[in-house]
Amino acid sequence: MSEAVRLPVSVVILTLNEECNIRDCLASVWASDDVHVLDSDSADRTVEIARECGAKVWSNSFTSFGSQRNWAIDNIPTRYEWQLQLDADERLTAPLIAEIVSVLATNPSEAGFYLANRMILNGTWLRRSSGYPVYQMRLFHKGRMRFQDHGHGQREVASGPIGTLREPYDHFNFSHGIDEWFARHDRYSTSEAQSAVAELSQTADWMGLISFDSIRRRRAQKACAWRLPCRPLIRTVEMLFLRGGFLDGRAGWKYASMVGAYERMTDQKIAALRSKRLPCDRA
Repeated sequence: MSEAVRLPVSVVILTLNEECNIRDCLASVWASDDVHVLDSDSADRTVEIARECGAKVWSNSFTSFGSQRNWAIDNIPTRYEWQLQLDADERLTAPLIAEIVSVLATNPSEAGFYLANRMILNGTWLRRSSGYPVYQMRLFHKGRMRFQDHGHGQREVASGPIGTLREPYDHFNFSHGIDEWFARHDRYSTSEAQSAVAELSQTADWMGLISFDSIRRRRAQKACAWRLPCRPLIRTVEMLFLRGGFLDGRAGWKYASMVGAYERMTDQKIAALRSKRLPCDRA
C-alpha cells in the first residue's frame, strides 16, 4: 500500500512496560498522522522509544481497561472524532488500513466497528485454537462510545449501531514470554472469577446460544460454560478437536494446554469466592 494513504483516525496505544513492542506497534500505524501513547507508569524505555518514534505521550495510572479507555476518550485532545485504540502487542495490517479508509469515507453512522485479531504464538497464527474470529471494539467514534469493566477486560457501551470489519489485526499476545503470560493470566483469573460468580447468580442466556449475533452468541457461550462440570477439560478438548486446534500444530497444542491451566486457576478462585458467601457457622 502506498504511504500516500492516510487514515482519518486518531490512534491511541495503551502501554505498560512495552519497550519490546512499542516500536513495531507504532510502525504499523504509519498511515495515521495523529498517534498517541497512553502510558501507565512504565519503568522501562517505553515512553522514551514512543517519543523517539514521534508519538505524543500521555500518562495515567492504570486501574482497569474500561477506565483507561474512557480516560483516553475524555482527556486526549485527538485530531479526529474516530479513534482506534490498540494495545502495544497489536499490529495493524495493510489490508485492514485499506478497509478502514474505505469504510470511513462513507461517513458511517455506526458508533464503532468490531475488529478481529489473529493471535500469533511462536510465529504461528492460532487460527483454529484461538477461536478466530474473536472480535474486540477497537475502532469507534469517540462521541458515541464508552467502556465498562467486565471480567479482566471491558465491554462497550455504544450510542448507536455497531458494525464489523472483515480484515483482522495481528496480536502478539506472547511477546513478553510464557512466564509473563501465566503471571498476567493469574491476575486475569481473579477478575474472571469475580465476574463468573456474579453471572452464576443470574439466569443464563440460553437462547443466546443460537443467536445469529456472533457477539451475543459468544457471550452466552461463556456465561453458560460457567455452569458445566469439568469445565477446564471440556475447554481444552473443545479447542483442540471441536475447533480443530490440533491442525495449528505444536503451537495449537501448547496454547490449548495453557488455556486449560488458566481455566483451572479460575475455577479454583470461583470455588473460593463462592465458599466465602456461605455461612461461616456450619456446625
